[in-house]
Amino acid sequence: MFAHAKSRVRAVTGLLMGAAMLLAGAAVHAADGDAAVQRALQQAVSRPAPAQVDANAVQTLSFRRDPAISARVQQETIQAFGRNTQQVADLEKVIGSGELLRQFDGILRRYGYDPTNLGDVLAAHLLISWEVANDRDSARVPDGQRAVRRQLIGPLAAVPQIAGMNDAAKQAQAERTAYLTMVSALSYQTMKRQGNREALATLASGVRRGLQGNGIDLQRIELTDGGLVAR
Repeated sequence: MFAHAKSRVRAVTGLLMGAAMLLAGAAVHAADGDAAVQRALQQAVSRPAPAQVDANAVQTLSFRRDPAISARVQQETIQAFGRNTQQVADLEKVIGSGELLRQFDGILRRYGYDPTNLGDVLAAHLLISWEVANDRDSARVPDGQRAVRRQLIGPLAAVPQIAGMNDAAKQAQAERTAYLTMVSALSYQTMKRQGNREALATLASGVRRGLQGNGIDLQRIELTDGGLVAR
């Protein structure tokens, strides 16, 4: 999936694991229950990725990062996960410091994705969720990793509710999704190292349910050189 978390992240992984269990059933916020987005996601995985995506679609989903938006989303996330003063302090070390988002950005760049593009962020969320739900490593199919963004960008950019988002809304959605993705991914890594099969199964089930709310069954799609394609 990706390299082990840094020491400060490991220090609060247990807390993040608890947050993962709470959030595993959550669908992508902007997409939750929206029929147009569900159709776009289903269309995306119904066939292999195109060889390239339209530049206008890429531009539609791109945004400029505003530090004020990042700070607001950080605090929202810390308050959502932290149940007491100590937990909030621990989360400040990895979320408030920006470390968790920097790790997410690094993962996207290794995939060939742009962390300031909402389509790429949602593609990474889908890809990493597929790994967690199926206990698989997408690094074994590098062409497939790169293809998933091409699958999603066109269909998502065609959804009026997404195309109409301003930069602030796209950034906030992208960064909320980044934290949700990283919480699940880091928890998955820790459970794997511990050999905690029961916790892994619970996490996988929750992540699967989260995407089912958007019309995608992660256990019924396969990563191929053409991306994530329905079996």
